[in-house]
Amino acid sequence: MKFKLLVFIFFILSCSPSSKTLNLKKPYSAKGFAYVYNDYDFQNKIILGKLNNEKLQISNQNLKTGTLIKIINPKNNKSIILKNSKRIKYPDFYKILITKPIMNELQLSADLPILEILEI
Repeated sequence: MKFKLLVFIFFILSCSPSSKTLNLKKPYSAKGFAYVYNDYDFQNKIILGKLNNEKLQISNQNLKTGTLIKIINPKNNKSIILKNSKRIKYPDFYKILITKPIMNELQLSADLPILEILEI
């Protein structure tokens, strides 16, 4: 009888779910070109959404709205942390859509706006 009770307790304890959960989701990170927003591209339907070009706004189509994103200029290591304001469709070649005040704050070149993007 004692042996049956011992096997029963062992069986019950071995079948309990593990309380440890593993978060295997890796944060989004990318390096590449930024698409600088202007109203002309919205009117010609190159991008499918509108941003306010006087505010610090970003859009990434791979991340949810409200996600914190750190944008780094690799040439001078200036960075800024912003929320993903909208999910706007833009050409796939670019990694992120930014407004002109962000370009000015990070001191990006207009000819070659290369950025590093990290999800926080």
